[in-house]
Amino acid sequence: MTWNVRHALAAALVAVLAVGTASTAVSTTDAIKDRQQAMKDVGGAMQNLAAIAKKEAPFDAGVVQRNAVIIAEALKKAAVLFPEGSDKGDVESWAMPEIWSDPADFEKKFEMAEAEAITLQSVTFESAFPPALGKLGNACKTCHQTYRRPKE
Repeated sequence: MTWNVRHALAAALVAVLAVGTASTAVSTTDAIKDRQQAMKDVGGAMQNLAAIAKKEAPFDAGVVQRNAVIIAEALKKAAVLFPEGSDKGDVESWAMPEIWSDPADFEKKFEMAEAEAITLQSVTFESAFPPALGKLGNACKTCHQTYRRPKE
């Protein structure tokens, strides 16, 4: 192998490694941004449901179902947006390291919240709404207490 060929191969290898490193950093930041957006979607839908629970808005099974679908879909999307190393990126993350040290429990809590959101989708009577919303809220709270550091 000639000197020029070796240098060309070495340069190509360096370029591949540089692209791989850059794309990892972008992927980490994108994961953080995407999961934060998914959680904002959950928060917006929860606000709509909270208005019903507080009697600031009338009970409407269609509104409950639509918002519960938004929550379930956002949770499903967010659940896979915590790849190893995505506790840091170019944007602030409130994810705690326990997510990666106990991924089975983290996944279980996410699945529980998604299941409660799916259950909430089937609520058609006002009397069934508060307990179903409470179960979803508790599932979210349990996960946040364990895996999300407070925003300062």
